[in-house]
Amino acid sequence: MKIIALAAVAAGLAVAGGASAATNLITNGSFEAAGTTGTAAITTPWTYTEVDGTDTSHPATVIAYNSTAGYPDGAFGEPIPTAPQAVGDPDAPGKFAAYFVADDATETLSQSIFLNPGFYSIGFSAYVPQNGFNNSGDATFTGTVAGKTLVTFDVHNSTTVIPPQTWETWTGTLHVTTAGNYDTDFIYHSGTAPAADVVIDNVFVVAGGVPEPASWALMIMGFGAAGAMLRRRQSLASAA
Repeated sequence: MKIIALAAVAAGLAVAGGASAATNLITNGSFEAAGTTGTAAITTPWTYTEVDGTDTSHPATVIAYNSTAGYPDGAFGEPIPTAPQAVGDPDAPGKFAAYFVADDATETLSQSIFLNPGFYSIGFSAYVPQNGFNNSGDATFTGTVAGKTLVTFDVHNSTTVIPPQTWETWTGTLHVTTAGNYDTDFIYHSGTAPAADVVIDNVFVVAGGVPEPASWALMIMGFGAAGAMLRRRQSLASAA
């Protein structure tokens, strides 16, 4: 029984220790690295790709919060409020966010990170500007962090998922069992012009996430099995 107790304590300390020394494993997850706005402000290691239809002049860009500037420095004159601090994200939202706005296009923003086995907290935030929501063309958006898809929504039909002019944050726990590279991808696919648009911020991956219920159940089962083996050995030793 001592082995079970020690294992449980060690697991708890590992989780607590990871949370207390949280570091965002996503580089430039708040899009602050360039310190400015514009299409060139999406800096490495983010990789941006665009497959254009009729619109080739509005690639994803970095915009300033609360700005009435036009594209590419703002959301076509609509001030975007600063994203709230996302629970679990060690980085502050800062002054900037990433903005997907091209019409009739598919845009992808991605970053790959190496993860060792363990538990991780993951998440990101998104916002739908009202002027984009009012456009006749629709758009779909998928947010995948470290290989785990957190949300997929269609802007015009997703008011219960992300109402216009409302920041929403999606978080989760990722259990990595095999060390390797894991991709974070944000995929925006817009319809005909003018199309709906999406703003994102607060992208994070932090080691030491709290295991989900299913993972806790597996851990407890493992501790129980270890305890049963210990008791069996003690019984055999007594019988001998």
